[in-house]
Amino acid sequence: MDIQPILDAFPLPSNRGILNEINKDATDKAIAQIIAEPAVAAKLLAGKLLDPDDEGSDVQARHAIHGTSIRIPNIDRNAQVIFSKTLADSLAEERPDRVKAFIIRQLQVCGGKEVVPAIGKFLTVEGLADDAGQALLAIGDSAEQFRKALPKTKGNISLRQVNLHGLAELGDKSSKDAFLKALADKDGECRLLALWGLVQVGDSKTVDAFLKAEQKEKGYARNKAAHLCLQFAEKLAKKDASKIYRHLQATRKEPSEKHLQDLATARL
Repeated sequence: MDIQPILDAFPLPSNRGILNEINKDATDKAIAQIIAEPAVAAKLLAGKLLDPDDEGSDVQARHAIHGTSIRIPNIDRNAQVIFSKTLADSLAEERPDRVKAFIIRQLQVCGGKEVVPAIGKFLTVEGLADDAGQALLAIGDSAEQFRKALPKTKGNISLRQVNLHGLAELGDKSSKDAFLKALADKDGECRLLALWGLVQVGDSKTVDAFLKAEQKEKGYARNKAAHLCLQFAEKLAKKDASKIYRHLQATRKEPSEKHLQDLATARL
C-alpha cells in the first residue's frame, strides 16, 4: 500500500495554523481505503506520527487515524478489531510518549477488549497513565488492568490516584481489600477515592472501617466524605444504613453541617 496518496486526501494547515477546506469525497475515499486494508494502513499511519517538537508535519496522518477511528466501528467490525489491534501493537515500539498518548486516545474511540492489555501497561507510566486510564474506562471490562497496576504505584501519588479512580469508577468488587488499605493512604485524594470505591462496591461489612476513616478528614474532604456516607447508606439495607445516619448525627455538629444533620434525621 502506498500511504502517501491517502495522506494527501487530508488537508494541511494554512499559514494561519488552521485546516484548509476539506474535500469530503476525497477523505471518505481515503478512509474507505484504510478500512479495506486495516492492518497495513494502521502500521504505516502510525509510522508517520511525530513528536510535536520534531521537524515536519504529521497533521494528515493524525487526521487519517482519527477520522478512521471514528468511522470504522460503524462500518466494519472485523476491520475495526484489526485496525485497533495494530495501533495497540505499535505502542510496544520505540515512539515518543506524546505519540503514544495520541494513539491511546484514538484507541479510546475505536478499541475494544482486544486492546485492553496493551493499554493497561501504561497505567504505571507517568505522563501516559491518565490517557490510559481514560481509554480503559471508556472501553470497559478493564478492572483487571487497574488491579494489576495499583500495587506497582506505591511510590507515586498521581499513579495511585489514576488506578484507584479506575477501580472505583468500575465498582470493582475484587478491589475491596485494596480500597480498605487505601483508607490509610498519606494522600488525601487517594483516601477519598478509597471511600468512593467502597461506596461503589456497597459491601455492608466495610461500613465500620469506612466510618472510622471518613471522620478523620478535614475541610473539603470532610464535606465530600459526608456526602459519600449518604451515597453509601442508599445502597444498604435499612439496619446498616441507619448506622451511617446515626454516625452523621454524632459527627456533623458544626453550624455549617446542619443540612447533614437534617438529612440524617429525616432518613432514620
